[in-house]
Amino acid sequence: MNNRKLKVGVVGLTVGASHVKDYASSDTVKEIVLCDVDESRLKEIGDIYNISKKYTDFDKMLKEENLDAISIAVPNFLHMRLSIQAMEAGVHVLCEKPMARNAVEGRKMLEASQKYNKKLMINFNQRFLHECQTLKSVIDEGKLGEIYYVRTQWQRRRGVPWWYPLSSGKEVCGGGALIDLGVHVLDRAMWFCGYPDPEWVLGNTFCKVSKDEAARKGIQNFELEDMGVAMFRMTNGVMLELEASWASNRENEMITTRIYGSKGGAVLQREIGAVNDACNTVFLEIGGEVRNIPLEEMKISKKPNVRQAFLDAIIKDEEVPCTPQQGLKITQMLDMVYLSAENGTPVKFE
Repeated sequence: MNNRKLKVGVVGLTVGASHVKDYASSDTVKEIVLCDVDESRLKEIGDIYNISKKYTDFDKMLKEENLDAISIAVPNFLHMRLSIQAMEAGVHVLCEKPMARNAVEGRKMLEASQKYNKKLMINFNQRFLHECQTLKSVIDEGKLGEIYYVRTQWQRRRGVPWWYPLSSGKEVCGGGALIDLGVHVLDRAMWFCGYPDPEWVLGNTFCKVSKDEAARKGIQNFELEDMGVAMFRMTNGVMLELEASWASNRENEMITTRIYGSKGGAVLQREIGAVNDACNTVFLEIGGEVRNIPLEEMKISKKPNVRQAFLDAIIKDEEVPCTPQQGLKITQMLDMVYLSAENGTPVKFE
């Protein structure tokens, strides 16, 4: 039994507040260090969790604190620089999604993790939902047979993150709804399928709903997509359809992944609205008849959350579950969608 405990940092305490909460409740963590440019936010989170070590300077924190690991939960344009700095300083990194604004940055992060021999994990937290873990066990047991088509969506009726610096959104974020919401459901769909290699993609992006509201809010140069769609063909023949929207004229917000296999199928669907309603079902042919089996009837033991999984990989010196190679592949796929949208043609994966 390894009783080693870790000293962990968190930089970026808006998104990073959930990281702090998980680390504070982990038996694996001996000390937490906080970093944020907003001193009031630093004080607020520090007071909640009784954390005394707080920094507004990332470089100073790395220099003065002998950290074992750190969560990078800052805007996308800082993911590459801060992650590489941390790994160069000997610190294992959990980086928020998306891995980076583009594949060029993502590849540099992967190369840094290899150069400095440090773990780099991407915070794909959707995989750690109990329903996703259960469905993955069903797939791994072969109950769905050969997966050949997947449709994955995160659609909002109205949900543009107006608190983002949207006037310079492309530079800060790298993209809109696709890179913000689509990245989550694309990763979980790819994970269910065993992360096949994409061959080509046809995609498009739109900003048809949010432009007027952006103008009313005084946001200039609003250039990010409020909706993006794509169809990927994988080298193994699997077809994967992706939809993501910040704003679209539809019913309530919905997060859905639907899988078609040769022996069975499945749907994970959560509607977010007046009623937080979920419909998670597996469809299996039994005795010549297709039956609907609620996923909750397929019991598996509860897995650790995404942050604990990161800590466990460090303690046990194992590969992280959400690898930088997977993070890079997702970033490359999103790059392909944006390129296809810009060119108006299918794009072949190189």
